[in-house]
Amino acid sequence: MQLPSVHQMTALETDPASFIGLVAAAGGAAVSLFAHAPGGATQFPLVTGKNLAEVRQSLADNSVRVSNVDVLMLTPGSVTEDFLPALDIGAELGARSAVALVYDDDPSRVIPGLQALCDQADQRGLGIAFEFTAFTPAWNTLSGAVELLQEVAHPRLGIGLDILHLVRSGGTIAELAALSPGQIAHGQICDGNSLEVTADYGLEAAGNRLVPGEGVFPLREFLAALPEGTPVDMEVPRPAELPAAERIREALEGARRLLLAGAV
Repeated sequence: MQLPSVHQMTALETDPASFIGLVAAAGGAAVSLFAHAPGGATQFPLVTGKNLAEVRQSLADNSVRVSNVDVLMLTPGSVTEDFLPALDIGAELGARSAVALVYDDDPSRVIPGLQALCDQADQRGLGIAFEFTAFTPAWNTLSGAVELLQEVAHPRLGIGLDILHLVRSGGTIAELAALSPGQIAHGQICDGNSLEVTADYGLEAAGNRLVPGEGVFPLREFLAALPEGTPVDMEVPRPAELPAAERIREALEGARRLLLAGAV
């Protein structure tokens, strides 16, 4: 297995073009980036029309590719048109998928909303990766995500499976292993210091994860259970006690050790 792509969450204080350079310098070959957000209001460093050319140049200069663009937040008030600029940027960057989070619990909105989003992604050569979390209002477990996947029934929709959310929602490796290959868009790794099941882990998710191999998550089993060929992303936001370059390097080194230890 190749080294995982490195998510921008791993170094939020860097702009996207600089982040790409830091990942390349640490030996990485792929990144996941945040794209245009409706209204422009976000805490994340975004790729927008203003810096798109700079980001594309950084990708070319560093021989780095884009795996996913984040994050399409479906809320009760959102409409498909809100997300078209992000999908356009994802297509421009050659991304594989756009990641969607569902902050709505009404199937009458969510199911057609995801279907329309997948249609638009398909027109741009993208997939949609639905990422469940334990702290969203509905479809917040792996089994719930599978149910939503089956309800939407669109070939461009798959599950973006973050091991942090799997563990904190009480999901198991056996559940993962039972899925069919077409149901998983990508896996996402980090590590954690407990296997606690809880919906109250927002601070951990946003800024206090561990480098792969430094905690107790069943990462080897997780990677082995992913269908063969499943892309893997790495999201390791940590307190900024070290410079961004060091945090990125440590994350990639942790992933490298994990793979060399026979994870797959």
